[in-house]
Amino acid sequence: MKQLSIKPALLKPLLLSLSISATTMVLTGCGGADTTINEKEPIAAEEGDGHNHGGVPNGAAAGRLLVVNPTDTQADIFDLADNDLITTLPLDAMPSAVHATGDFRFAALVDRSADTVGFVDGGLFQEPHDDHFDTFMMMPTLSNFTLTGSRPTHFVTHEGQAAVFFDGDAATGTNAGVQIFNDSMIERAEAPATVTFSMPMHGVAEPRGEHLITSLRREDAQSTSANTVLPDQVGVYHLQDGEYELEQTFSEACPDLHGAAQNENHIAFGCSDGVLLVTDNGDDTYSAQKILNSNAVAEGLRIGSLWGHHDSAQFIGQASARTSDTIQFFAINPIDNTMELIDWQPETDAKPISRSFAYEAEQFVILDDKGYLTVIEPNERDGQTQWEFGDKIDITDADLSQMPEGMQLSMTTDQSAHTVYIADPIEQHIRKINVDMLMVESDIELTYAPTMITWLGLAPTHSE
Repeated sequence: MKQLSIKPALLKPLLLSLSISATTMVLTGCGGADTTINEKEPIAAEEGDGHNHGGVPNGAAAGRLLVVNPTDTQADIFDLADNDLITTLPLDAMPSAVHATGDFRFAALVDRSADTVGFVDGGLFQEPHDDHFDTFMMMPTLSNFTLTGSRPTHFVTHEGQAAVFFDGDAATGTNAGVQIFNDSMIERAEAPATVTFSMPMHGVAEPRGEHLITSLRREDAQSTSANTVLPDQVGVYHLQDGEYELEQTFSEACPDLHGAAQNENHIAFGCSDGVLLVTDNGDDTYSAQKILNSNAVAEGLRIGSLWGHHDSAQFIGQASARTSDTIQFFAINPIDNTMELIDWQPETDAKPISRSFAYEAEQFVILDDKGYLTVIEPNERDGQTQWEFGDKIDITDADLSQMPEGMQLSMTTDQSAHTVYIADPIEQHIRKINVDMLMVESDIELTYAPTMITWLGLAPTHSE
C-alpha cells in the first residue's frame, strides 16, 4: 500500500497580533442567510473570502480530533482542516474510554476505576439565532463539568442527549444509576437528570427526548459475575416535573441483556436468546416484541453489541461469546422481524476492535486486529435492503505482533463526511480514510503511541 504522510504538525499559533478579546465576523451565505462566526478566543485568521455554501465557516466543517497521549497523560486536539495541533491539555489520569457527546462539542473522558466522567470542550459549536445558527470557534479547554458515580461504563448518545450508565458494585453495596444530560448542560455546569436503581447491574440506557428506555433487573435475577448482575427486562421512564418516573415495564424478557442501540423509530436490546425490539408508537407510548436468534447464529453465540443510526431502518448486531473465537454480524430488521447473517469476509482469525455506521449510514465499517478496515453496504434486492460485503483495505504497514502491551488500533467516525480516522500505536500516526474511495488520504504524524481518539465538531441535525 502506498505510504502517505505529512510532516509532524506544528503547534498552531494561538493568537495573531490581536488583543485577546471577542471578535465577530459576519459572512453572507447562499440564499441571503447570515452566518455569524464568534471567535471568543481567536485561534488563527481565516484564509480566503470565508464564503461557505453550507452555512459553516471555512475551517470549521472538517472538525477537530482529540487524541489521548498516554506518554504524557494529556489530550492533543488537532484542527482537521489542516491537521495542525491546536493545543495540548493535561489530564489528571488516563481515561478508560473516550466518547463524543450528543452534539459532538465535548469529549467525555470515562474513568471507570475512579468513578468519574470528565469532559474536554472541543471549542466548535453552534447556537440558534433568529432564523439561522451562529457558529463558534473557540480554544479547546478542560471543562469543570464532572459526573461521579460507581463504575461508569456504557455511554450512549441520541439526538443531542447523552446517558451514562453507572453499574454500581455489589461488593460495596452500591446501586446502579443513570445520568442524562446534553451539551448545553455541560456548558452551564448544570446537574444532570438521574435515575437510581435499587440494586447494581451492568446495564444500558437509551435517552429519547422526555423518555429513557433502560435495562431493568428483577430482584431474583441470578448473578453472572462476582460483582455485577446482567439485567433481564426493559422499562420506559418518563421525565415529569424534573424527575424520571418508571412508566412501563415490558413483559417480554431479555435474559442476560447486553448492548443497545436506536434509530428513528425503534430501540433494540441484545439478549442471550435474540433481540428485544421496542417501538416508539409516536404518541408517547411504546410497545415491544422479540426477534429470536435465527438458525444462522452459531452455537454458543449471542447478540451482545448493537449499532443503530437515524438514517438506517435496520440495526447491525454482533454475535460473539467470551468462550469462542467466532464473530458474526447480523442485520436486524425491526419491520420484518428478521435477523440476516452478513458475510463480512474477515481475514483468518480477525477480531473486530471497532465498528460504526459511517456518515449518513451509507456504510458500516469494521476495524479488526489484523489491520483491515472492512466496509459493508446496504443494497436493494427484490425490494429489500440487504447489508453485504463491499470492500476492505489494509490500513497499516506495521508488524502488528509488535503492538505495545495493552494497546490496539482505534477508530473514530467523522460525522460530517464519509471519513474515518484510525490511530496506529506502532507507526505512531493517525490515518484519514476516505470510506467512499476506500483509500488513505493523509496522515497525522505523532511522537507517541496514541491510545484513544474521537472526532468533535459540527454534525448536521436530522431536522435539516
